[in-house]
Amino acid sequence: MTSLTTGLEPVEPDNGRGARPGKTSKAGPTNRGLWLIAYGLTVAAVLSRLPALHETVRARLLESDLAGKVEDKGMEALAVNIGLLLAVFLTMLLLALFYSLAAVVERNVLTMRRQTGRDRGFGLGYVIALLCTFPVHLASSVLGISSPKTTIWYYLYVLTVAVIAPLLFRTHWSGLGRRKTMTVYAFAAGLAGLSLAV
Repeated sequence: MTSLTTGLEPVEPDNGRGARPGKTSKAGPTNRGLWLIAYGLTVAAVLSRLPALHETVRARLLESDLAGKVEDKGMEALAVNIGLLLAVFLTMLLLALFYSLAAVVERNVLTMRRQTGRDRGFGLGYVIALLCTFPVHLASSVLGISSPKTTIWYYLYVLTVAVIAPLLFRTHWSGLGRRKTMTVYAFAAGLAGLSLAV
């Protein structure tokens, strides 16, 4: 009789070939290469927003109390560039932490995953992390928006990802009971909500 793991993914029945109890032949968490690709794409999207971010940082500097005290245009440009550099560095750091946390959640809680090859696959945590970051920064770059958090559509999009993403893995958790289904959505919503801080 098929048993369930302590996570959220059914265990395949013993094939009679001496497999150890509790061990499965399923792939591990999302391939590290896919995580690196997702991070690289998102960072590239962030960097493509530099022109819009530059204007935003410059406008905020001009609106601050320091605007009248800085008469040298060279110093003003230097201050803008330093502020922009710090903003990009902080964003990259937060993205790295967010993707790392998503990988941990996927490995320990959202254990369902879809196979893309014999030993490759991607999990729910990966899908949520990618959809909540890369398209957002890419759209901001295309539309010339300095911050997506200034529009309500951004929050509606993140909420939609939290609701729809688990449905892509429905065959893995549909038979696990109401409690574990609620656990899936709770962690999916929490992970998507955490992306708002990135």
